[in-house]
Amino acid sequence: MVRKKLDERVRTLIERGVVNNERSILVLVGDHGKDQVPNLHQILSKTSLQQRPNVLWCYKKELGFSTHKQKRIKKIKRDKARGLSSNGGANDGTADNFELFIGSTDVNWCYYKDSHRVLGTTVGMLVLQDFEALTPNLMARTIETVKGGGLVVFLMRTVKSLKQLYTMTMDVHARYRTESSGDLVPRFNERFILSLAKCSNCLVCDDELNVLPVSRKTLKGLDPKTGGGRVEKGDAGEVVQQETQEEMELNALKESLHDTPHVGVLVDLAKTVDQAKALLVFLEACSEKTSITSTVAMTAARGRGKSAAMGLCLAGAISLGFSTMAVTAPEPENLVSVFDFLIRGLKALKYQEHLDYNITYNTASGREAIKCIVAINIHRSHRQVIQYIPPHETDKFSSAEIVAVDEAAAIPLPVVRKLMQHPDRLTFLSSTINGYEGTGRALSLKLIKELRDSKGGRQAQLNTAGAAAGAIVGGDVLSGPLREIELSMPIRYAQGDGVESWLNKLLCLDSGSSAQLKLNGGAPAPSDCELYSIDRDALFSYHKLSESFLQKLMGLYTSAHYKNTPNDLQMLSDAPAHSVFVLLSPSAEKDSNSLPDILAVVQVALEGKISRKAVEAQLARGHRSAGDLIPWTIAQQFGDSKFAQLSGARVVRIAVHPSVQGMGYGSRAVELLYRFYNGDMISLDGSDNEEDDEEDDNNDDDEASESDNDMKDEDGKRQQGIRAEKLAPRKELPPLLLPLTEVKAPRLDWMGTSFGLTLNLHKFWSRAGMKMLYLRQTKNELTGEHSSIMVRALPKTSGVDDAWLSAFVNDTKRRFIALLAGSFRDMGIRTAHSVLEKMGENKNVTERSGIAADKISAEELGLIMTPHDMKRLELYGRNLCDHHLITDLLPTVARLYFIGRFGKDFKLSSVQSAILCGIGVQNRVVDSLTKELGLPSNQVLAMFNKAIRKISIALYSIIEEKEKENLLNGDKRVKAREAVEGMRDVAPKTLEEDAAEAATDAIKQLNNSSENSLPSAITNDRSLMQYTIKGSDEQWDNILDGKSVSETGMVSVASVRDKRKSVDAEDMEKEDAIDKERKGNKKAKGSKKKKSRRS
Repeated sequence: MVRKKLDERVRTLIERGVVNNERSILVLVGDHGKDQVPNLHQILSKTSLQQRPNVLWCYKKELGFSTHKQKRIKKIKRDKARGLSSNGGANDGTADNFELFIGSTDVNWCYYKDSHRVLGTTVGMLVLQDFEALTPNLMARTIETVKGGGLVVFLMRTVKSLKQLYTMTMDVHARYRTESSGDLVPRFNERFILSLAKCSNCLVCDDELNVLPVSRKTLKGLDPKTGGGRVEKGDAGEVVQQETQEEMELNALKESLHDTPHVGVLVDLAKTVDQAKALLVFLEACSEKTSITSTVAMTAARGRGKSAAMGLCLAGAISLGFSTMAVTAPEPENLVSVFDFLIRGLKALKYQEHLDYNITYNTASGREAIKCIVAINIHRSHRQVIQYIPPHETDKFSSAEIVAVDEAAAIPLPVVRKLMQHPDRLTFLSSTINGYEGTGRALSLKLIKELRDSKGGRQAQLNTAGAAAGAIVGGDVLSGPLREIELSMPIRYAQGDGVESWLNKLLCLDSGSSAQLKLNGGAPAPSDCELYSIDRDALFSYHKLSESFLQKLMGLYTSAHYKNTPNDLQMLSDAPAHSVFVLLSPSAEKDSNSLPDILAVVQVALEGKISRKAVEAQLARGHRSAGDLIPWTIAQQFGDSKFAQLSGARVVRIAVHPSVQGMGYGSRAVELLYRFYNGDMISLDGSDNEEDDEEDDNNDDDEASESDNDMKDEDGKRQQGIRAEKLAPRKELPPLLLPLTEVKAPRLDWMGTSFGLTLNLHKFWSRAGMKMLYLRQTKNELTGEHSSIMVRALPKTSGVDDAWLSAFVNDTKRRFIALLAGSFRDMGIRTAHSVLEKMGENKNVTERSGIAADKISAEELGLIMTPHDMKRLELYGRNLCDHHLITDLLPTVARLYFIGRFGKDFKLSSVQSAILCGIGVQNRVVDSLTKELGLPSNQVLAMFNKAIRKISIALYSIIEEKEKENLLNGDKRVKAREAVEGMRDVAPKTLEEDAAEAATDAIKQLNNSSENSLPSAITNDRSLMQYTIKGSDEQWDNILDGKSVSETGMVSVASVRDKRKSVDAEDMEKEDAIDKERKGNKKAKGSKKKKSRRS
């Protein structure tokens, strides 16, 4: 086996890291880089006399070798049998060395997807394999576990030029690609490789440990000529470590508190001065035992020992006699370090397991489960208990004297507030504020700020009035003493560690400091500020000015938002559909000597333009692709595949400088962005851009050809090119900032946003003209808020009216009202009313939305409510009954009001509308509304009574209008009009004159008529016709001529009879029909009599 002398600079780098208690980085470029890991571990082991450092080896899926001893032996025998390895060869030596390393070293093999399981652990060496699977989150999470003096090793594949790593396709890029996005440019890789040259504790080597000239800063520090490589060593070859100033201060503090009971032994376990001071502050708060709520807030960066300090503090609380303590965190696994140091503290206080306390473990099982402590029961002097309680089970915290919340930023803020509002309780909060998790800003931005403001300033002046109002209303206000603790000293490595500062700058983890956020130009008028587009190629080029601007930009993100992770930085740099805009002061272009102040940042993602087939295929399977948040969500919720075919811009996030928040800069940025996408800004950009692009392409080709020539000159020596290669940021770059008038706007149909629904955010986006189209029914696990989507149409660029948006809004309003009694019942009354009020301003589009939006008719009202229901509403409006009598009618009445069925002119006041929303739609009791509205219950009921009175009057007016129309309306009115028209020609006679004239005419007609001229009603009646006087008038005149009538008035006249007709068959049939009819009538009368008797 050929042995090669190691470059002394590699050994010196490791030894210097051990002396200074700092971490070191080695980047191995080559496929055989893993074979050098045992050698590096051997050097690290010999540098210190401590035990061999343990190793954390992280990889994507396959290691390339087996970690099982028996499988490795079988493979070696199999290779020997096949003749693939020979005795005494170099391969055998390498294999034996690697075999010995695996067998004698404590190696933790970990998938990248399981990297969360290594949180809280400490390792001496870290190996990161499969560079294409690395993400900024994984990088920060794993590097943080390495202790001072440890080593971080990156394994990369063989490349001819380091510039090939610039364009390496990462696994995360698959999530950034969408159907309509363009080509992806991996800018983050280029910035990562260039940043290695600025790291003071980093060396880039090939797989034979030949140092490459990339790490210029480190090579200068390791040059023996300048004295940078001298390290003092002991007799055994180990490095000699000197005691630092911080260690001397900590030892002095420990000696001064050595004889103090309950405190001295716990302070001895502290690793840093900050930890010891945090322990003293917490024990001081415990010893006071006041009757008011007290809070201790501990914040720090990752790796400062917060969990360890919390465990020691809880041990001190036990020694002070507290009986019941509750510990909570997002998961029980997050409390492993807390309970570990709690037990260490109990042992230091002379508590013995099984004799003085018992430990309870979780009962979870399975591969993913982690065995962890969930409770400790102490029974030395009296019963004391410390147990884990899930954060959402707030009722179980009622009896706790101390509540310790670890990783408080990962718990929804409403839950944390509820835990702190219990009287006579000490709350201990601990969380990360600028680590890779990036969620700790919620604690400092909202909760601690609220507590800090309650101690002084204007809030202190209002505390008296607030307390009085709280007594009336019953509301809870966060108040009481607040003690803030900040841990700044790392616990695993020395302060000022080169790797930590490199990682913070690379991932912009510490960009939210006050120095980065200082405003030099003041606060100009928002109307004078302009929006500029940022070229991402220039922003991530790693130039000095670009880096300063990037740190400022990310500082606004971390200060204004509390949901930032390093992965967001990679998405901002590499995602093809994303773009960034900044709002600058009007003096930005005039002052060329310094960087302009960033007043607001807007990150936008272009979405949509999804083919109809793709949408229908995904929706049919119930799936949706990554990206395109708004198109997929709206298409899935409304079953409309046409919306996904539209193109739009989603505002991913908007951040305003913390010094000028609430001054209108955010609204100004959104307004200018809308005008830009709507085509209201004239583009002054012509064909020059195309020429510039061609020139840039030519320059890139020239650079590529030069690098190829360098490779050709070194023909036969493949790695000579990489050994002589020096990397530097690109010189020719496009302008970093461009006015919107010089940028060509894409043709879009809508502009939208997605955010966690709060009252202030909803008002902000509503002022920007956005309309809500979606509200998620389940709350976000982190913030406890419902995710919302709001959209605004761009009619000018799309050429289509915005009526389609109103149809979606009407449908959303109907769904939201129905869900307010279910999923959104716990939503704040102000927020719910604000959403309904803004939706009520929408246009009524009945044809497209399919919703009846006109004023309700009397017929439809009759189907919904009976006259008795209307009477009940009237009685309550007149204060003649209790409000419980109309409780069943309130959902119907409130729904009719909020969907606009009472007409456009009907309007309730804001307070009345909010009360109706809470009682009628959300089905809440009056007492819950008094707390939110800040009004006494009698005033709430009075306003509610006025609202019901108005509604009752409006309902009766609808019925009255219908009755008025029914009096003379429609067909009746037409017929009456025709009758009047027909009566216009009637002679002007009285009724008596008309009747007398008609009687005279009737008598004349009767006198002139004969028997045959009698009416048919008389002639057909045999009973009357038998009394008919025979003979005509002539016959009677002839007979009575010359004769006198006797006194009796009777005269005998010979009757004149007609000849009888012969009875024919037709007459017989008529007689039979008459007889049958008579018999039938008799039977019917008989049956009716029988039925009446039976009844």
